[in-house]
Amino acid sequence: MIETLLREGFAYHDTESERLAGELESAVAAPVAPEHWVRLLNMVNHTVGEHLGDWPRARRIADQVLSGRTANAGTAPAWVRLATARFMAGDALGAAQAEIEALRAAEDFRGAYLEAKVNLAAALIGARRADEAAALYEAALVLADPEAPSAADRSIAIASNNLATELLEVADRSETQDRLMQTAADAALRFWRKAGTWVNEERALYLQALVANALGRPDEALSVADRALAIIAGNKGDEAVDVCFLTLTRANAFAMKGETAAHAAALAAADAEAAGWDDPGLKAWYAEERAKIRLI
Repeated sequence: MIETLLREGFAYHDTESERLAGELESAVAAPVAPEHWVRLLNMVNHTVGEHLGDWPRARRIADQVLSGRTANAGTAPAWVRLATARFMAGDALGAAQAEIEALRAAEDFRGAYLEAKVNLAAALIGARRADEAAALYEAALVLADPEAPSAADRSIAIASNNLATELLEVADRSETQDRLMQTAADAALRFWRKAGTWVNEERALYLQALVANALGRPDEALSVADRALAIIAGNKGDEAVDVCFLTLTRANAFAMKGETAAHAAALAAADAEAAGWDDPGLKAWYAEERAKIRLI
């Protein structure tokens, strides 16, 4: 059941949040394998905590998953999620204890600490506490070295990516949230370039294109999307799904610019690619993203 929820749950986590919350509660009635802990608690915090606004319930589920368990280097990020759930539920002491457990087990102390702070910042965004989130994230980012390679780079890239993505879902962002979204997207690209592969880089550029569109900058979105597509082509990568979503992003930018023919061509190309997919979760994701596209 856990595998099914992790594979398919995000397709309806925002439209049927209560359904997914109940399924998650049922799923954790039995012990959960350690390899699922981080993804599961991400889903719990995002769906139950952020979408339903029920952090005490999210905290109970997270506690149930990790009760009696001991963190190791591979599972330490699960305790970061537990710390976030506890803090957001009003248990600052319990949050500190969970964070200490994550730091104790992590191979990269600084990376784990930064991940904990950025994960909490993302939760604060979900709770519409944008000023607190911005202050926390920007203070934590000061600890990261933007130039020299560090064991913390991957954690910062992932956490920044998640924060920017979280902010993209906010319909009525404030100026503070807009600034934070751009800062997080920029950091994701910078640190993926240090810690990742060309695939990570082109996906970080995709995120930047989404942010540019969200901020009403279609020319920038097109430029960034084209850079991502050039990276894929230059590496002869078999990233058809990424190309499809980048093409969809270009369609949105063309719509914002009022370029009807280019918009129609990009949208048709993306639709043609997605029509051949068999994965229900992938098709649902595409449908969700396509529904956000402006039509002209």
